[in-house]
Amino acid sequence: MRADRQPARFLPALGGLLRGEFTRWSGWRILLHTAVWTLLVSGTLWYVTTNVRDASWRGFDLLIHIWWMVLPLGSIAIAQNALIEERQEGTLSWIVSKPVSRPAFIISKIVSDSVGIILPAVVLQAAIAWWMLPALDPKAGLPIREPELTRYLVVVGIEMCIVVLFVTLTVCLGTIFRSRGPVAGIALAVWVLLWTSPSETLERTSISGLVGGELSGASFKPLTEYLVFEQPLDPASGVFWTIVAAAVLTLSAIGMFGREQF
Repeated sequence: MRADRQPARFLPALGGLLRGEFTRWSGWRILLHTAVWTLLVSGTLWYVTTNVRDASWRGFDLLIHIWWMVLPLGSIAIAQNALIEERQEGTLSWIVSKPVSRPAFIISKIVSDSVGIILPAVVLQAAIAWWMLPALDPKAGLPIREPELTRYLVVVGIEMCIVVLFVTLTVCLGTIFRSRGPVAGIALAVWVLLWTSPSETLERTSISGLVGGELSGASFKPLTEYLVFEQPLDPASGVFWTIVAAAVLTLSAIGMFGREQF
């Protein structure tokens, strides 16, 4: 073995790819996303909680409702461009012709899009809600009061998992299809399926059992019952299988992208 030979690196060029992707998220783009997410999440949360007096869901339950509506949609809308936009602009073949690991390329897309959504849409909105909601006057005994911080952080972590799940799903579909229509359509169909949760098996093995169901009615989502009413996180296995699904989708995207010819 030659003395000057460099050891093989894990996922070569990943650091450079991540720097490039995060640079694309800097400046006006992250400011725009922050403004849009704040309007969608915190703006809606404040308006409904203070003005819609006949609503049966407010406070932190409403926050979980809003997140379940906008996080998958935002993740799909942003991540569908991860590969398709690169193909249309002709930069994808140029990038993979460089000494760049294809797995590193896929991971950089998933990580950057996930972080680009999580910071303004989950972390920032969670901080705003934690400060804003307990200051509002409770109406009809609805769950606006401040929950336990540890439980709140668990809920925030689960919302992050939802973002990662839909980003990995969309990126994986982007390695199969060459247009946005099928990518967005199939990802949206998965979101609707998880929302309606047609079977007990799906509820136990996905995030559906914690956040699925209708937006109105007297009952609260299981995740709300865990957060506000300090009930057990049941089914907790849904979080585990959501993480497993995201990992499998990432590996599938890497495998399919690795076989693509340019």
